[in-house]
Amino acid sequence: MPRYLVAALSVLVVSGLGTSGCSLGERVCSSGEYPVRTVDPTDGGMACAPDGEEPPAGYERFPAGQVPEFVDDVYPD
Repeated sequence: MPRYLVAALSVLVVSGLGTSGCSLGERVCSSGEYPVRTVDPTDGGMACAPDGEEPPAGYERFPAGQVPEFVDDVYPD
């Protein structure tokens, strides 16, 4: 198959993923984990805790409606 045809098909496939509802964004946590943030608001740190467990010392759950799912998710304070 000619190279230009392979390149054109690749662009179409990636474009189709963007419009089909699939997201190419990187998830904050792996399956079986949820994101937590540091208690100190000036730190801005974040980690992942196992589902069903409390956040580790120094971390807290995100407020409802502000839990990031993807790395680039931004919510106002």
